[in-house]
Amino acid sequence: MEKAKLPIYDVEEDIARALLNDKNGSRLIIEAPTGSGKSTQLPQILINKKLISSGEIVILQPRRVAARVLAKRVANEIGCRLGDVVGYQVRFEKEISKNTKIRFVTEGILLRQFLVDPNLSEVGAIVFDEFHERHVQSDVILAMALELQKKSRNDLKLIVMSATLSTSRIAKYLSPCSTVKCSGRTFPVTVKHLNANLKVKAIWDVIADVIKKEILKNCISGDVLIFVHGAYEIRKTIEKLRTLKQLKNALLIPLYGDLNQRQQEIALEPNDKRKIIVSTNIAETSLTIDGVEVVVDSGLARMASYDRIRGINTLLVNKISRASADQRTGRAGRTSPGRCFRMWSEEDHATRPQELLPEILRLDLSEVLLTLSASGLTNFDSLVWLDSPNKESVERAKKLLVSMKAINSEEGGITLLGKKMASYPVHPRFSKMIIEAEEKGCLPEVVLSIALSQGRDIFSSKIRLNNCEFSNRNDVSDFQPMMRAWLYAFRSKFDLNKCQSYEVNAKVSRESYFIAKSLLHVAGQGGFDFNNLRPDVSGENLAKVFLVGFYDNLFRRLSRSTMSCVLVGGRKGKLIKGSLASDSDISIAAEVNEIEGKEVSVVISKATIVKTEWIKEVFDDQLIESEECHFDKARRRVVSENTLKFMDLVLERRPSSSISFSLAANILAREIINGNLRIKGWGDKCEKWVLRMNFVSKNYQEYDIPEFTEEDRLLVLTDFCDGAVSYKEIKDKPVFPFLLKWLSEGQREAVKRLAPERIHLINGKEVTIIYELNGPKISIVLQRLYDVKQTPALCDGKVPLKIEILGPNHRPVQTTNDLKGFWANSYPNIKKQLKGRYPKHEWR
Repeated sequence: MEKAKLPIYDVEEDIARALLNDKNGSRLIIEAPTGSGKSTQLPQILINKKLISSGEIVILQPRRVAARVLAKRVANEIGCRLGDVVGYQVRFEKEISKNTKIRFVTEGILLRQFLVDPNLSEVGAIVFDEFHERHVQSDVILAMALELQKKSRNDLKLIVMSATLSTSRIAKYLSPCSTVKCSGRTFPVTVKHLNANLKVKAIWDVIADVIKKEILKNCISGDVLIFVHGAYEIRKTIEKLRTLKQLKNALLIPLYGDLNQRQQEIALEPNDKRKIIVSTNIAETSLTIDGVEVVVDSGLARMASYDRIRGINTLLVNKISRASADQRTGRAGRTSPGRCFRMWSEEDHATRPQELLPEILRLDLSEVLLTLSASGLTNFDSLVWLDSPNKESVERAKKLLVSMKAINSEEGGITLLGKKMASYPVHPRFSKMIIEAEEKGCLPEVVLSIALSQGRDIFSSKIRLNNCEFSNRNDVSDFQPMMRAWLYAFRSKFDLNKCQSYEVNAKVSRESYFIAKSLLHVAGQGGFDFNNLRPDVSGENLAKVFLVGFYDNLFRRLSRSTMSCVLVGGRKGKLIKGSLASDSDISIAAEVNEIEGKEVSVVISKATIVKTEWIKEVFDDQLIESEECHFDKARRRVVSENTLKFMDLVLERRPSSSISFSLAANILAREIINGNLRIKGWGDKCEKWVLRMNFVSKNYQEYDIPEFTEEDRLLVLTDFCDGAVSYKEIKDKPVFPFLLKWLSEGQREAVKRLAPERIHLINGKEVTIIYELNGPKISIVLQRLYDVKQTPALCDGKVPLKIEILGPNHRPVQTTNDLKGFWANSYPNIKKQLKGRYPKHEWR
């Protein structure tokens, strides 16, 4: 489509008037659908209309690939070399110069620019593109930019753009501001819900069925865009579609963030052949693909979040929101009427949220908090937020930073160490490791390990690190064979064929090189020759470095016969097969991931063996020695051990000959209460006595009989178990005398009198009282109640008994606590019904 025909130019003058408005000119919201040209044309409009008085225009993009592609497109349209007037900057990669006026960046780049230039003196306008995705950095930058605008930069233009944003709420937040709406030019899209069962059938099989039955069978033409949730699913889907003969002339194209630039461009470029593009949500909003007339939507996306219970980062497959589904559907109506096949039901669609929860409410905030502290902001609450972060998330981030000595515990101000940590564009865990590695003399090796932790695995397939081409029998860390594999790729100049022969991912290796080189540059070792890398670096130093960054990922194998482990914090997980830590008791992990498949599992990987003495050296003041008793299920007795703990993780256990009898009694009592030990003495007699005590406690307070609680039960059983250490010593011991001791002699006599076991009725009959949680009752055949006119009562007549009246067949006919009313009102009808059936019984 020609530039002048793009929908954004319909509102060009409205944009100009809004930005030149004396009252609202510094803030603008643009609501425009995907394909309207807002991302590529707005920067050009700002330049051509001279709407920015000075400084560069910075356009925030949620994804690296979008920043690159959009910058290249705008440079082509302007007619300049990429990196001249138009450029881009993403983490560890940039194409900019002193002439750059339009700079496409990922959010983290601008956030870090606040560190070196808190006033953003070279920036004239910030454009928040695709703001509806609500990345945490975007929210933080907008809050900081608003604060900056109010204090010293009233000339700074802030423009928020989105295809699906609820403008009324953001307008209230940005007030005073102007809003411009661009209607766009889209064609109608027919939506069909298919209600596929992805739990029974693989997603690629379902997609292949949709292509065959809905598209090919009905001769639907046009390029097809398929949305799935990951690179693996993309590869499997393409493999499956290649088996369809009808698609032999079609181009099957993958599209996801980790592809190289040329591979991504193939998906975006027009082609004479039919294109079938299988993509992640990268194609949802950030990139425009012309020619798509059909969308097949799985309704899924892989989303980052933080698991508060387990304390680990998670990457789970979740259902997309309705707004995201609409975005995907709209991709089929750019150039002609289209179709969208959704692989979920209309009922499912109705239950999905309209929009996803913003990242600032669900992600780890420690890196953001460190950056803000480094910029001089110590009070996170002082900023005005569109959505205020959870206090729990902020406190968790603060706790981590305080533990790393990056900020002060009291006022939250940044320390000298924290400032140094903040200079590295990585998570605080990694920046602390880099600083520690400098002192240990293993900086290049640690920096490369960090780089290898940033993206996909360096190996193309799952291999056992402890038995691969690059492993060494003296290795103590999974990173050591990974470093050797990387070094092979580096010395092979990242040649694809050479790397593939050893199942090494050339692209990941190349990306890791740029990350490592950039980090070494920040550390002052930018000239390091990676040929001098030492994968055989001291395992002790490597472990100590990982300890300072991932101390809370320290874990212990539960036994040598299993990969099951327990981590700090009581978290449970499984060590990945083939790890160098497979034969070690104590290790530390750089990755603890929650993976969702048929069931959620916690996978521990990228591990390094740790010795207890190394932990003592690094965290000597945080180790806890104690004597602990626990119940040994196999021996059925309490045993005592001397333990050494780091936080709550047991590092060492040594048998102890001394056992505290009071502690042993408490442990045995808890085993009884939990049902793990059964004692003959505690039976129906004890339970009835407890019910009788509590009945009197509630209804006759003159004797001050306390309610008998579960805590009291534990105390009585602890007294009962006193002096014993094994089940054998208590299993046949009578417990009722200990229960009786709970009350004084006077109180015991009161219970016996006020809540007796049996009651004598006025007609001479004696009946056993049934004590229940909801009160006492008697269960009696009707004929045995003759001559009993009034309801019998307990507690000196205070509490009427509930009477379950039985027929001659011993089945209940009525339950009452008003016997007088029963004889007057109910008895005649009951007698009438039963007398004929039981004529031999007495009926009065």
